[in-house]
Amino acid sequence: MRIGYSLAYFRTLLGVFSFWMLMNTSASAELSIGEAVNRAGEQRMLSQRIAQSYLLTIIQPQSPKGRDRVMRGIERFERNLLALENFTGAKSLAPDLERVKSLWKEYRVLALSEATDVNAEKLLLASDVILLAANRYVGLLERLSNTGLGEVVNISGRQRMLSQRIAKNYFAYFHKLGGEERIRALYEDLAEYKNVIGYLKQSKLTTPDILAKLHRVEGQFSYASKGFDGLMQISGDRLIYVITGTTDAMLKNMDDVTKMYAAL
Repeated sequence: MRIGYSLAYFRTLLGVFSFWMLMNTSASAELSIGEAVNRAGEQRMLSQRIAQSYLLTIIQPQSPKGRDRVMRGIERFERNLLALENFTGAKSLAPDLERVKSLWKEYRVLALSEATDVNAEKLLLASDVILLAANRYVGLLERLSNTGLGEVVNISGRQRMLSQRIAKNYFAYFHKLGGEERIRALYEDLAEYKNVIGYLKQSKLTTPDILAKLHRVEGQFSYASKGFDGLMQISGDRLIYVITGTTDAMLKNMDDVTKMYAAL
């Protein structure tokens, strides 16, 4: 009879316990409208991060990083769903949140499926669909807030999503999935990302601390763009590593910026 357990087993148990503790915390805490917009905006990002992490498991099957990121993304998405369900300030938007929940059920199954090119194609399409529904819900929450602050939280939060969709479409193009549509979408997102940084830098709501963060993101974006344009003298796994690391740094800093706006 086997009586030993691996470190991975105990890490899994700890992850499940931590997840349910966080779920219960989320259920009992009432969100502000700014935080609700932030959480809903994070759902957009997670829909893209899960897809790009799934692609990473195919591109680098020897690394557990992609699968770990998929699992953390799924846990975070469901935690946010619970918090948004319990947000009493947006009960009128319940049908729109139900739409996101309905799409999520199918999306979650795909994200947990065996990492194959066929399943990846399905997941790419599903990630586009759930993103539309999540984006609509954020827009409705922003209008519900009826403040300029809600708008800037929404716009700033969208940058988080763009950083992950940029990586997703690049990985799809790198692995020859989705055709030329993916590379075209990549460059459209790069242009939007750059424009929004400029817009936020000029916003009257942007504090000196936020501006410093935006300058940092601008530098990271410029560096990542060299990889997409083929200006870096690296390729293969090394390029994937650089793109993943840089877009993750962009995500982290824009997440900080969005929370700083939400806290205003």
